[in-house]
Amino acid sequence: MRKRGDAAVTSSNGACSTPGCGNGSRWPRRNRGMGFCDACLTGLVQACDATVVRLGDGPRDRFRTRHNPCGAVVDVSLAMLRRGGWVCQMCKHGGWSWHSGWSGDWPVARQEQLFAAAGLRPLQPLGDAHRSDPVNVECIECGGAQVDTLRGFSEGVRLSWLPCHHCNTARFRPTTATVAARFEALGLQLLDEFDGDPGRPLQAVCRRCGAPRAVAWTAICSGTPPCLRCDGARLDPDAPHRVYLVHFPYLGDVGVYKVGITHCADDGRLNAHRRAGGVVLHTVQVRDRATALVLERHVLERYLPAAAVSFPSELLPHGGATECWSAHAGYPDLAHAADGLAR
Repeated sequence: MRKRGDAAVTSSNGACSTPGCGNGSRWPRRNRGMGFCDACLTGLVQACDATVVRLGDGPRDRFRTRHNPCGAVVDVSLAMLRRGGWVCQMCKHGGWSWHSGWSGDWPVARQEQLFAAAGLRPLQPLGDAHRSDPVNVECIECGGAQVDTLRGFSEGVRLSWLPCHHCNTARFRPTTATVAARFEALGLQLLDEFDGDPGRPLQAVCRRCGAPRAVAWTAICSGTPPCLRCDGARLDPDAPHRVYLVHFPYLGDVGVYKVGITHCADDGRLNAHRRAGGVVLHTVQVRDRATALVLERHVLERYLPAAAVSFPSELLPHGGATECWSAHAGYPDLAHAADGLAR
């Protein structure tokens, strides 16, 4: 038994993520992921003007709901529930009216043939309809409930798509083989199985230096360095760093000087200051990030008490207005200052 606030949580899955709720989560909360109890999940569905038909057993499962205004049965994701709703295709298309000559161009027999070819079965009785009328169906292959127009399902079959939205989405989801191939291209050997959760850290090892690595698929796709030792010098606190001094002549009455630190992997930060109108005066390389921070603090303690300035951080490309002082106070020799600290 664990405590959350004043309420006892007896579930081995952990506590519900809703603030103030003391119930246990419906599913295990791995890596501090989201988890909700049945009552809170039901509340999320009701807030979307829908009724629970079947709750999912995981954060990436489908949740079957019945939309109250139209009665359509649809499977939605937890993200859609937490967003507060979705665009109901039955409500969107159901209120349209058509020219009398167009109605009935999809008789029941034609619809039944389409759904048989598409691997779908209707969840509501069929009637003669127009091609833009919505139909509530369930996929025979995956069991997913959805709504689309007759034209939408027909075009899916004609273009060799998977007419089921859920199956078609799953077709493009990365598999273990896909993720492993991408990791391999980036110099990592994947040691884990990919279970479909892009946010779960995956265990891997660098093929170049042998360093272990735990990184999520979403992190890799967002530009996180594959190996912190080989590719992530900018993130390694023990790697060499630089302290720089930049003059921004257009800020303040007489301009300002700014001191800052950056890695040695590239000149991205320095170039950003140059593009913003700054003039890079000095840079000095030190052995690690901690030394760079000490030197930066030493400079600021010397100049800020007598020449502090105040202006919005948005005027600088990476913020850092508190690392600036008025240019009338002058600026230090960074190399000399670094030598003084080394002694």
